[in-house]
Amino acid sequence: GSAGARMAPAGTPIGQVDAGLMALIRRLAFSEAGPGSGASGYGADAAFAASASGSFADGLARGAPMAPMAPNLIRTHRDALREAASGSLDHMVIDVIGSLFDQILSDPKVPPQVAREIGRLQLPVLRAALGDPSFFSSRRHPVRRFINRIASIGAAVEDFDADRGLRLLARIRELVQEVVEGDFEQIGTFESKLGALESFVAEQAREDVATEHGNAATLLQQKEDQLR
Repeated sequence: GSAGARMAPAGTPIGQVDAGLMALIRRLAFSEAGPGSGASGYGADAAFAASASGSFADGLARGAPMAPMAPNLIRTHRDALREAASGSLDHMVIDVIGSLFDQILSDPKVPPQVAREIGRLQLPVLRAALGDPSFFSSRRHPVRRFINRIASIGAAVEDFDADRGLRLLARIRELVQEVVEGDFEQIGTFESKLGALESFVAEQAREDVATEHGNAATLLQQKEDQLR
């Protein structure tokens, strides 16, 4: 019921995927990518660059994991996914995306709080790669942009225990959950979540500017008082 309520309006599908394989992907997404599960690293651009012959121009350097890697769901369920797939091309995509997430889940560049949310998108990412060849060739693909934006925003946060960091993390978690529970076969689902994330970040930036302006005004008043 909650998933149905969050389904995006009918739009442009991300290509076509065999019905049996899609059913398995959705079942795994619901059962294993809920809140609190997921990954311990990030680096979508770097991992895609390594796995897709450098097609991500914004790739970031990989490094040793900061914490034990979270399960790679695609690799864990590789045999079942390959059995449900209809051809060798799908088998290859499953293996490539599995290798991609090996690197995403071991990258230390983003705090683990954010990386866990990226990890919850493993099955939607696989669905996109299986249905749309442009996923590998276009850095502007909405799925890739959504993952990369989460990673870059997370990398810029200094303290996730502070109010600003907590609110950002809660919003990211909410948007990821809406993807997992929603219609991640539609391009529009990822485009809308990316837009919502950008709007939230812009609102936080406006709040920061207002706070800094208020602090500056207070400091100026104090200086004037001292001069008097």
